Amino acid sequence: MIFSCDRNQLKECINIVQKAVSTHSSMPVLEGILITTDTDKIILTGNNLEIGIEATVEATVDRNGAVVVNSRLFGDIINKFTGDIVTCNCEDNNVLNLKCGNSKFKITGINADQFPEIAKSKDRDLYCVSMEQRQFRELVRHTYYATGISSPNIILTGCFFEASSGKANMVGVDGYRLAYRKIEKENITVTSPENYQKIGTIIPSRSLVELLKVTDDTEKTINIYGSAKHVRFEFENVIFVCRIIEGDFIDYNKILPDSNLTTVRLKGYELLSAVERASLIITNDAGRAPVILDIENGEIKIDCETSAGTVKELISVDMVGENVKIGFNNKFLLDALKAVDTDDITLSFSGPMKPCLITPVSGDDYKYLVLPLKL
Repeated sequence: MIFSCDRNQLKECINIVQKAVSTHSSMPVLEGILITTDTDKIILTGNNLEIGIEATVEATVDRNGAVVVNSRLFGDIINKFTGDIVTCNCEDNNVLNLKCGNSKFKITGINADQFPEIAKSKDRDLYCVSMEQRQFRELVRHTYYATGISSPNIILTGCFFEASSGKANMVGVDGYRLAYRKIEKENITVTSPENYQKIGTIIPSRSLVELLKVTDDTEKTINIYGSAKHVRFEFENVIFVCRIIEGDFIDYNKILPDSNLTTVRLKGYELLSAVERASLIITNDAGRAPVILDIENGEIKIDCETSAGTVKELISVDMVGENVKIGFNNKFLLDALKAVDTDDITLSFSGPMKPCLITPVSGDDYKYLVLPLKL
């Protein structure tokens, strides 16, 4: 295998595929990057058996081949090179000769036959959802935090992604809170050889976090292909594959309350700032020292007391219904308020031990549900 390519482009693609490389594995090949050539490009692949990432770099290829190189070592070498063009010559014994500028390295690789293939066969695709990268990232950012990453219930460790033509939404639930985000735009399309009208799949939140790191807030398209076992994301020069979580997601619509005793309208950023200030005194008491919202007579009195001290705040609001005094885990409340993307929000309560529902004043683009703590 002999090729040459731009060092900066190679470095960028290495950084992308390294998100799918194992750092500590009993299989050395999983700590490596697979390099293969194809006419006028090289393909870099990382695969830790949970996610697989493939990135393509334009190159001048003089002889085709394939080899696996240690990800950390290869990445460090390319990063430290100072020249513009990297030349690689891989010998038959999997030894790579790397040259860039005035620097030369010779490193030992692993036979490419040992590298596990990532699932990217289009023959197994059941559907394809197309949308803008920034739209998909918005769905992920507003929901992944509400999943139970270490939950014994594997269904709760992922986000439920649904799509139909013109609409996509995502839901995260961990037993203490729920986050729902919806986007309705004409550019969202669904195609399927099986004529699926609506798509629903559970994607591990760990995988979605890694996907956020390699996508951008742009109008460029991301294509999402689903199969019986995997979901594949294709965008620009990258293919990102992960296993789906098999099983039935909970009926989240049954969790959302359809009536309330108290509704409060206010500026979301005012409540967010107040809870952030209250959180300053919550250190070792997290989970045991609730942020208390005492809502009465058109005001929210915010109160918190911990071993570090006390804090009190007051916010004027538009209020309809009964007075209510309710306490929350500060982190859960902050996560929901940070996800809000409108100035004016509505808080709905059905009693001091019932969940709080956070929604926009108009529309239903997002819904955040937070369970209270016992006072």
